[in-house]
Amino acid sequence: MNIFIKRLKLLGVGCSISSLYIGCILYADDILLLCPSVTGLQDMLDKCSETAKYLSLEFNVDKCHCVAVGKRCSGINSMTLCGNSIEWCDAVKYLGVYLQGGRSLKFDINPAKRTFYAACNSIFLNGSSINEIALLHLQETYSLPILMYATPALHLNDKQTSELNACWNSVIHKVFGYHKWESVSAVLLGLGRLNFKHLVMLRKVKFYWHLYCSRPTYVSKFLIVLF
Repeated sequence: MNIFIKRLKLLGVGCSISSLYIGCILYADDILLLCPSVTGLQDMLDKCSETAKYLSLEFNVDKCHCVAVGKRCSGINSMTLCGNSIEWCDAVKYLGVYLQGGRSLKFDINPAKRTFYAACNSIFLNGSSINEIALLHLQETYSLPILMYATPALHLNDKQTSELNACWNSVIHKVFGYHKWESVSAVLLGLGRLNFKHLVMLRKVKFYWHLYCSRPTYVSKFLIVLF
């Protein structure tokens, strides 16, 4: 798969931050192309078609989508990949994260909330006979990670963070039998737990620290450029 990155980088189009090329982001066989222009994006898609043919690979165009972010993100003609059209859409799921296009990049947290509540209800349904601390531990182990998935890499607004915080607080309310209008801050403090907002902050710090200390060094340079 690395040959896709090499050929796209040699093409000379796509997004870059300083000297770091980020026009093609790969995870296994999931390819994300980033380009500031429609013409450049089509050139990248053509290069992917050419490379796939060279490697005797095929793209599943039904699973391919285009999302535009910026002031001029409407009225764009469909793109083509391997002779097939790729339509523009309002949102796309990539590696479990729902990206929304428009004037600015946004993230849809509603799918994560639905999955989170489904996991919570399953634990409550099957864990009615265990004590509160064990039940809380189960929720922290299996449900909370769903709510916090990818949060260190996402830029959530205050409203979204508050919504996710309320989701987790609702679990604390139910575990310890509190009413919805009662605060659970004292409970979390007494148990030595952080609330959701501080958990996200802690994970962000750890995430950026691991990136800064990672190798190769261009990742560290990338963070320096960002900050």
